[in-house]
Amino acid sequence: MSAEPRSSGPLPVYVAKGVRVYVSGLLSIVLPFYLGTIGYGLFFQGVALVAILAGNAVSNVAVTYLDSVVGRRRLLQAFSLLMVAAGAVLAVSTSLAPILVACLVGNISSTGTEAGPFQSIEAGTLPELARSKSAVKAFGRYNLIGYSAAAVGQLTSAGPGLLGNTMSSFRAVFVGFAVAGALLFVIYSRLHGIEEGRSTAPGLANLGPQSKKDLVRLSGLFSLDAFGGVFVTTYLLSIWFKSTYGLQLEAEGSIFFVAALVAAASTYGAALIAARVGNLRTMVYTHLLSNGFLVLMGLAGSLLPALAFLFLRQSFSQMDVPTRQALMSEMFQKNERVQAYATTNTLRSLGSSAAGPVAAGVLGLGLVSAVPFVGGGVKILYDLLTFFSYRRRYR
Repeated sequence: MSAEPRSSGPLPVYVAKGVRVYVSGLLSIVLPFYLGTIGYGLFFQGVALVAILAGNAVSNVAVTYLDSVVGRRRLLQAFSLLMVAAGAVLAVSTSLAPILVACLVGNISSTGTEAGPFQSIEAGTLPELARSKSAVKAFGRYNLIGYSAAAVGQLTSAGPGLLGNTMSSFRAVFVGFAVAGALLFVIYSRLHGIEEGRSTAPGLANLGPQSKKDLVRLSGLFSLDAFGGVFVTTYLLSIWFKSTYGLQLEAEGSIFFVAALVAAASTYGAALIAARVGNLRTMVYTHLLSNGFLVLMGLAGSLLPALAFLFLRQSFSQMDVPTRQALMSEMFQKNERVQAYATTNTLRSLGSSAAGPVAAGVLGLGLVSAVPFVGGGVKILYDLLTFFSYRRRYR
């Protein structure tokens, strides 16, 4: 009788998630402020966002097609080393081309969380690593850790502002990003159990006919959601609050810290709601509420109501994440999941990439006030299309 394959369990994945999303939360606010400090205007800040989104898309394509060739652990290690390189470049250069290259290859998040290659692999293997009867609970823990870490990162983002926005304080942030990449490399070097059951065919050849149909439909829906999501990233909302209400880095760090903590709590509560009404209904209903609050935030007219609607939005905005991941684990077989997550994340990244130039144009034209309305409207459309596409197959 053969021995059961060695598994590290979910703990290393949870630790890696926390480390990675901490620095993601930090950079999502610090980076646009840094670019402004060194003399780059709103349009270039939008161009840097386009590079970040395009890089995430390319990385997810790499996961889809190299998973069966390179192996998951090696891919995770390679992406970790790219983080090291990107952090080093940002720490030493203020020139246009190196900054854009670092944004392209570093898998930097614009959201304070992520939809990049790390998550594609981790989400595809977490149900087996956790050996849990409830995938939504495992994803709830995974996302709770992620959003909590993002909250701490966003609070830490106030550091450069408190230190007078000095170049040395910004460089310390970028060096920290590189160190986080090195730590991830070590964690993934010791991670076992993620290769078991992985696909043997490159690309999407191992997916069944129904899985391919679902993958096409989900990819289109998720790309629409991601298009709208660009307009409500921490990156753009930090610009919106600065332009609309004059908030500075130290104030925004505290605000987004609280917002991320609220979101973290909501992800774990999603499992409780999903147990009663189902993953699909939880995913759609809570997301509709959050997007309604987003539109109201844009209509608030003064800072305190805008903050109230922001926090109300955060109370529901991330409940769709663990339920969406759990719904996909129902929809796809064990050996299909990493490629399914990578493909949908690729299309999410492409949707984000398509929104990037639009967002850059909005900033360049000075139409910052439109940000929450565009984001909320597109995401409400996504919610309705998703519900009517799957309501007969899933709860």
